[in-house]
Amino acid sequence: MLTVTASKVVPVPPEAAWELLSDTGRYAEYVEGTAAVSRSGGRAAEGVTYEEVNPILGPWKARTTWTVVEFEPPRRQRHTSPDVPLSRSFAVTMEVAPEGEGSRVTFALEGEPALGPLGAAFARLMRSQVEKDNRRTLDNFAELVVAEHSRARPAARV
Repeated sequence: MLTVTASKVVPVPPEAAWELLSDTGRYAEYVEGTAAVSRSGGRAAEGVTYEEVNPILGPWKARTTWTVVEFEPPRRQRHTSPDVPLSRSFAVTMEVAPEGEGSRVTFALEGEPALGPLGAAFARLMRSQVEKDNRRTLDNFAELVVAEHSRARPAARV
């Protein structure tokens, strides 16, 4: 089993972080390894499905279908896909918790390799890249949600 977790404090209220995390149509804007959301089920909720296009290597792309299997607003959601290449199953858990004047956002990825020992060896080789991509996803998310929150709040007049 491949498990990777990244967490970051983002200077926005939990509601702002949750709002962006729950918009399945926007994942390509910040998720590393997602080129497009080809079909969005709308706002995340238990049972909602959406489809992504994910680059693999060069011109090859995978199409993955995701299902929201757990949805506990405004703190936790879990999405799963049986379509991630070389994985028997794959899950993404996103969590938001208040921290100081902002929010701690956590992305946890869990993948069960396919192809027995060969798949397990491939997962070990890919672990470093998956960790980097997960951290980049979190950084991209933080940058986007902070920019949007700043635009949504009117500047204070002096």
